[in-house]
Amino acid sequence: MRKSLIQKIALVTSDVLSLFISLVIAKLILDIIKPGIHYLNFENLGLAKSVGLLVIVIFWYQEQYVKRRPSWEELRILYQTIFLFAILHLGISYLVSHHVVKTLNILFWLFLLIVLPLLRYLTKLILAKFNLWQRDVYIIGTSNNALLTYELFCANKILGYRVVGFVDLNNDSSDGTTLGSTTLPILKYTTLLNHDINNIDAEIVFALPTNELLEHMNKINLLQSKYTFVSIVPDITGLPLYGVQLDHFFGNDQLFLRLQNNLGRRLNRIIKRLMDIIVSASGLIILFPVFIVVAFFIKITTGEGKIFFKHKRIGLNGQYFYCIKFQTMYSNSQEILNNLLLSDENKRIEWEKDFKLKDDPRITKIGKFLRKTSMDELPQLLNVLKGEMSLVGPRPIVQDEVIRYHDDIYYYKLVRPGITGLWQISGRNDIDYTNRVRLDIWYVKNWSLWYDFVILFKTILVVLNRDGAY
Repeated sequence: MRKSLIQKIALVTSDVLSLFISLVIAKLILDIIKPGIHYLNFENLGLAKSVGLLVIVIFWYQEQYVKRRPSWEELRILYQTIFLFAILHLGISYLVSHHVVKTLNILFWLFLLIVLPLLRYLTKLILAKFNLWQRDVYIIGTSNNALLTYELFCANKILGYRVVGFVDLNNDSSDGTTLGSTTLPILKYTTLLNHDINNIDAEIVFALPTNELLEHMNKINLLQSKYTFVSIVPDITGLPLYGVQLDHFFGNDQLFLRLQNNLGRRLNRIIKRLMDIIVSASGLIILFPVFIVVAFFIKITTGEGKIFFKHKRIGLNGQYFYCIKFQTMYSNSQEILNNLLLSDENKRIEWEKDFKLKDDPRITKIGKFLRKTSMDELPQLLNVLKGEMSLVGPRPIVQDEVIRYHDDIYYYKLVRPGITGLWQISGRNDIDYTNRVRLDIWYVKNWSLWYDFVILFKTILVVLNRDGAY
């Protein structure tokens, strides 16, 4: 049996089990809440089965069992589909069902949001364990874009892509050599046409420079006729890719890319601001006891009067505001820094590179704990509530850092800086300044509410693991 068929059967089975398990869990909980009530009659079960079958059909239509997408993108599509069916199902049950059945349906969809992606993930791990999830991949190209594509596949192991090698379209005598620091061979184009190794389940990924794609269009077409899966990773950087729409004209080969300015839409800005207000207000109320405890320890360990530290930062539209944090440094921190930079050349180079010091003598003992746990940033919820910051956004910078952004400072000023952001979940203080700027600008160009949720969730994991914090 072909490996791709096994994968489809396994994923469909996983989704069907998810529907069944979610219903069973919902029923068990409802039995505890409302014991002795019989509510799963033939009509209700029939409706549930019909909706479940439709979910599987739509997943199949969306090619959920064929296409391999990055984990968070796959989860977004799954949730989007589940949400639409939940609205449909709950709307029908509201009109025709008993109130207990309505509760059952709500519980069912809530548990499905957890059970379905979890069971899918476990299914992929089991398939991978038996070497049934991996898909051989040939990367067409030997440029930097090909290496970046290879690194993306390595970083997203759950995709199951196993890169066999790189293919050089311009050299038919290159078999045996390797590309860059990888141990993978550079293969000849004719190798892919060899029926002895031809694998219909393999995927061909073109990662050529843009000018070479058109030159080799005949080879793209030929490989597409031989392999089921053919993809193109265009050598394009700097464009806002999230939500981009791809259109084409009938009878014409020209592509029409429609870019989205998501934060340029008033509704999106309103939704983001509402989320900021609700979460920051709730957080301040819930965390008020934590504020009291932290303030107490700052007082008794430093003996100084200041609980909070305010620092001038650049915000929306280039307006200045004072970013609030718990006091983590000694009151004469600037003097300590100046003396250190004059006496220690290595520290001066480190400071000029990233505006950070790994072993910073200005930080108090309680300050080290607050920074390690990121608790020093909790007062920024006040900045969020005031509208000076957002929960998610670019890292708030000072005036001296503007020069590091060059022309991209325009994008930085389009949004409110965030308590967390892509920089926070991508290594925090361990990433260099160039990548911090790149991540900040990518976020602005590709903003979506879904990405905000993903970043907030991943921030929690990063903080718990204390990755890159000092």
